[in-house]
Amino acid sequence: DRIVRPEQLMSAAISAFRTLTDPANTGAVCLALPQDVEGEAYDYPVSFFKKRIWRLERRPATEAALAEAAEAVRAARKPMLICGGGVRYSEAHTEFRHFAETLGIPFAETQAGKSAIEWTHPLNLGGVGVTGCSAANDIAKEADLVIGVGTRYTDFTTSSKWLWSGACKFVNINVSEFQSLKMEAIPVVADAKDALPRLEKLLAGYKPAYAGEIEAARKKWAEELDRLDSFAFADTADWKPIINDANADSAKRFAKDLNAGLTQTSVLGAINAMMADTDVAIGAAGSLPGDMQRMWRPRAQDTYNMEYGYSTMGYEVAGALGVKLAIGADREVYAFCGDGSFNMLHGELVTAMQERQKINICLFDNASFGCINNLQVGHGNKTLCTELRYRSEEGLFGDFMSIDYAKVAEGYGCKGYTVRTMEELKAAFEDAKTVKDRPVLFDIKVLPKTMTDGYGSWWRVGDTEVSERPENIAAYQDHLAHVKDARKY
Repeated sequence: DRIVRPEQLMSAAISAFRTLTDPANTGAVCLALPQDVEGEAYDYPVSFFKKRIWRLERRPATEAALAEAAEAVRAARKPMLICGGGVRYSEAHTEFRHFAETLGIPFAETQAGKSAIEWTHPLNLGGVGVTGCSAANDIAKEADLVIGVGTRYTDFTTSSKWLWSGACKFVNINVSEFQSLKMEAIPVVADAKDALPRLEKLLAGYKPAYAGEIEAARKKWAEELDRLDSFAFADTADWKPIINDANADSAKRFAKDLNAGLTQTSVLGAINAMMADTDVAIGAAGSLPGDMQRMWRPRAQDTYNMEYGYSTMGYEVAGALGVKLAIGADREVYAFCGDGSFNMLHGELVTAMQERQKINICLFDNASFGCINNLQVGHGNKTLCTELRYRSEEGLFGDFMSIDYAKVAEGYGCKGYTVRTMEELKAAFEDAKTVKDRPVLFDIKVLPKTMTDGYGSWWRVGDTEVSERPENIAAYQDHLAHVKDARKY
């Protein structure tokens, strides 16, 4: 709201809190005060400053909506749940767990829903969709009903509406009417904490027709996790990454130029194992959110926070400071970011220093905008300006730049660690626990193209329809083949 008169501030402030406390339509609030208005005086009534209680009302589900949803579930043989951010926002962790366990329905997680339930739960299939794992995506392809709880069905969650067959039906529990109607679903416009127990009662005695598929899918993914945790660089001339080999030459060149050989997945696995159960992991952009939705293994509730709705590069440092202020001195927060994100915005390290707040920045430096480079090369294009190389006669194709981010952090007054080996990572991690009143940055050099695979997913990205490059034409033909099988709306 634009405040043009001092008295307007009263109604605007009340309306601002109405917006901030609306579970379905909440959003950012800005009260803009021009300089001339800021200088005006006004005799505000004392009543304006009285204490107000803002209640987040739990919208109840209608009996008709629940009955229709229950009928759809009973008709399903292999249903699955989607645990979205709404489960966490409504504090419906217990209700969601009880619903899944009582009925024996497996569940997958969105980025926002991850850590509502610990990763070891026998019904937890992990991340789903474009950045999902094999367990969730394999079960999804066979599902005949999806019960979405507090999810917006973003492009990544649905794998561009391609993951579930056209015959699969949907039931959506969401406080937002707009979100509840997505995927042509049976809408249950309600708060998850209210709707789940009531729907569970209507489904008494129901059991799905799974016969070992869930256990098999989880076992297959556990074996892949072990491989990702131990995936290591072999110093041989013909080495190429076996996870994402879209541009293997970059990895070999990087290893030569920077004398580094850590892989992104093995570092993630090591840090995950070294963190305490109640420590919080956050991230935002690049290839790390995809790797983390697949690989991260939360051992306690609400210990994973990923801002991936808008892939906000640079959020990581500021977000870590906000989380630290929320969780207090007894718990640690670890921000995971690439060098691309860090270079875009790390000024809040100054604020963290001012406030003497301990935040841990795990900087994965692959000397590139790795996620975009993967898209670039993977869709038939040549590398162009997405790797941090020195200029040569041919363009930006010289040696990789070696930037000492540990010294950058130390310049702010932070504690910096240079990490090139797994031994250095473990030693730095232990030493960092002794730091109490300033930020810590781990400068970790990781090989390009050592991210996770797609695990049977598809992302609808624009491909070049007309090109002289056969790689572009092949990518476009693959695009058309997937579009044919995607849900139309």
